[in-house]
Amino acid sequence: MKTRRIILLDMENFNGGPVTTPSQACWCRRVLACWLELRPDDQVVIAADISTVTNVHQAWPKARILAGSYENGADLRLLEVMEESLPERFGEMILVSGDRIFAEKVSELAGQGLPTRVYAHETSLSGRLKFAATTVTTTMSTLTTIEKVA
Repeated sequence: MKTRRIILLDMENFNGGPVTTPSQACWCRRVLACWLELRPDDQVVIAADISTVTNVHQAWPKARILAGSYENGADLRLLEVMEESLPERFGEMILVSGDRIFAEKVSELAGQGLPTRVYAHETSLSGRLKFAATTVTTTMSTLTTIEKVA
């Protein structure tokens, strides 16, 4: 049984905008480490705007960092990663984003038997993405987890 997780992080979506300083990137990492209960064997992949990747790298030196350009650039980079035979390699995929662009691929991976967990801010969570994922955890005044029953 595969227990290793892949964590795909849409940095601007989580942060609410570009990560403009290394200290802002460190804040994101601290919050996500608690929220996701990061494990030493997690494969973390972060997509961010090309102008912010050096800030992100300072906080996440061991992560795979992908630079995106223009509108949806980071999203498209994460979608490319979702094509990398994830069900054969990982026991769970975690996506930190609320963007609708991921809904179809998340649904496809869940249909292939890969548990898919989405973490997002309630106000930016797409309805389609919420429906596509196996489990959804959102931020509100407290954390809320919605788990689907098969």
